[in-house]
Amino acid sequence: MVTKAANVETAAFEVGYESPSQFSREYARMFGTPPRRDVAALRLAAA
Repeated sequence: MVTKAANVETAAFEVGYESPSQFSREYARMFGTPPRRDVAALRLAAA
């Protein structure tokens, strides 16, 4: 999502989830933070 500038919805479908909300829930459960927050932080760090 950072290198392709993809949004969460696009990324969710690209990796096989049927629902962006399901992807966000599972991502947050695994990594402790929603994907949008991680992407925003990584984009800031790269800038």
